[in-house]
Amino acid sequence: MATLTSAALNLLRNHHGIICVQQLTACKVTRSTRQLLIEQGILIRVHRGVYRIASQAVTLESRCVALCALRPDGFVTGPTGGKLSSLRRMPTEMTKPPKDSDVPALEVIHFSVRHGARINLDGVRVRQSRTMELTDVQVRADGIRIASPWRLAFDLAADLEPDDLESVLEQIQSKSLCQFITLARTARRLARPARPGSGAFVAALSSRIPGGPLESHPEVRLAKALQQAGIPIVAQSTWLTLPNGNRARLDLSVPVIKWGVEVDVHPDHFLRQRTADRRRDRQCHQLGWQVDRVTSADLLDLPTLVTELVTTYHARVAEIAQCAG
Repeated sequence: MATLTSAALNLLRNHHGIICVQQLTACKVTRSTRQLLIEQGILIRVHRGVYRIASQAVTLESRCVALCALRPDGFVTGPTGGKLSSLRRMPTEMTKPPKDSDVPALEVIHFSVRHGARINLDGVRVRQSRTMELTDVQVRADGIRIASPWRLAFDLAADLEPDDLESVLEQIQSKSLCQFITLARTARRLARPARPGSGAFVAALSSRIPGGPLESHPEVRLAKALQQAGIPIVAQSTWLTLPNGNRARLDLSVPVIKWGVEVDVHPDHFLRQRTADRRRDRQCHQLGWQVDRVTSADLLDLPTLVTELVTTYHARVAEIAQCAG
């Protein structure tokens, strides 16, 4: 019975059960041994020259590794790249198997290749590009070639709604995957009038809330709504040194009137953190700051919440003006 070498088994473990002919050869698996492994059902052909070990289930990751092994000139991008990068707000598109077929539906893989290249595979949405630089691609340890964070952000502009795109751009910066200046340079390099997503990407960068990156989607929604209501909000950039010696960073704030808004959507705020939050608010009050807290329940009715916060903002402006007078 034919067997795989230890080097081949180690590669399979690290590549979601996928291996190509070149890798088999490098791992000292001969052509005749490879043929026997196929005949014995140990290796299953996925694409030409690309195989999956039978013990490995078909997953999104294994399909991406196999596709990258077949086409090392391309890379995974779009919602697929977003999911593999653990980005939020990613849509899912499934294939539609023929009627009365036992073929399972597959999640569509978004794959970018140079303009003019041809790929016709079930479950693969090909995205052609005339501009592909070395910095647009990162090769993961598991063999998946994936769009770099800045290229992925640009490509996602063609797939996401404006609010979701803005949220993802904030998340990419919050996770320190890249800086705003890199996103801006990517826009200058790739944005073209006829290129899908170009306008949305530039608009999302242009309308970004001043300050640091917002950490959650609810923060993005609320910050944008307050900005549209005319409140000069800044994000994640106001640090206060509290009387007890601790430092606190406000989610959203208008520093000139010493007003802050904290978006409490993490479960800890409803459990362990409530006492600590109140203590921190009292410390802020001692510095002359008014801090209002917003919960997940408040965000269920965003228009009413924004109306309340706008009223609170104007009341705070009047209060500060009265004190100054």
